[in-house]
Amino acid sequence: MSLVQTSPPSVEPVTTTNQKDWMRVDTSDEDTLIGNLASASRAYIELSTGRQFITATWQYKVSTFPAGVDLVLPISPLQSVSSITYVDTDSVTQTWDSSLYTVDTASDVGRVRPIYDEDYPIVRGYADDVTVTFIAGYGDAATDVPDRALTAIKLLAANWFENREANTPISLQAVPSGLETLIWSLNDGVVL
Repeated sequence: MSLVQTSPPSVEPVTTTNQKDWMRVDTSDEDTLIGNLASASRAYIELSTGRQFITATWQYKVSTFPAGVDLVLPISPLQSVSSITYVDTDSVTQTWDSSLYTVDTASDVGRVRPIYDEDYPIVRGYADDVTVTFIAGYGDAATDVPDRALTAIKLLAANWFENREANTPISLQAVPSGLETLIWSLNDGVVL
């Protein structure tokens, strides 16, 4: 199994200016650091929750289709599936016709399943023989991202900024428990 972001978001949900306003920083001496911390905070939270805040394209590769169950995509919220390709038993790459499967974008976790009275294609079964290219994210702008996520990004970046001496490779400071709770609340199954 592999998961690769093939087309990253066009913007960060929290800009350097947003983060500086949140932290009440008036100087520009550490703009680069503050922007990098906001970006790193976003990446940490997305990785921790399996959420994509700003629209991005992903490729998810597995060795075979699941037997009798939905193919669950690991990044939410799912906007659409661009294509599904697979390597057949003759080692030829095929594209699965989109009229033969349905995509569930309404559930908290995106899913793909064959339409009624159809089965998944038969694949060769080697590593990464099935490739699902999909688009995930809350939207194209920071205003599309849930407020809880924006708050978590700002809090984590501010924490790392204020405690940067404690966050060295020798002595990593844990994320404060209240902030960890906020981060995990993003993954509580409730549509944000």
